[in-house]
Amino acid sequence: MPFTPYHWGPSLWIGLLFFRIFDFPTLLIASVIVDIEPFCVFFCNAPWPLHGFLHTFLGGSIAAIFTAMICYFLKKPIKKVMSVFKLAQNSSFKKIIWTSFFGVYFHILLDAFLYEEMNPFYPIKGNPFLGLFSSQQIYLFCSLSFLIGLIFYLIRLFYIKKQSIR
Repeated sequence: MPFTPYHWGPSLWIGLLFFRIFDFPTLLIASVIVDIEPFCVFFCNAPWPLHGFLHTFLGGSIAAIFTAMICYFLKKPIKKVMSVFKLAQNSSFKKIIWTSFFGVYFHILLDAFLYEEMNPFYPIKGNPFLGLFSSQQIYLFCSLSFLIGLIFYLIRLFYIKKQSIR
């Protein structure tokens, strides 16, 4: 999935369903951050593989830590933005880092089903996940996940609005 919006589908419904467990904005960011790698290859002609080091659990761990630190540092302005969407949360660093790792690793796992050049367990070569699901199944899962996430969001808005009327 060289274009990250597909990754927001699963993150949207998982983040909303488990809103108390995950830091929602961190999940959205972490679920796409490793695609900075293909972005650089496509748009900056970077001389590395499309799904290289950041698409490994080792490289993804570094990306997750970096993402968690940035999200924690920016948690107050992020909370203001999220409050506009009725999704503001109070989060600890522990919750943010856990969420960051989950989002990054979930991204790597989804991509590992699709891309032969990935080595998710680098430095071990090979991709044991390749072909377990077809690309059509993964894209359908991500697309339907987005629709499910939108439904969860609308239900959440309705529930919040109903609670504020009482």
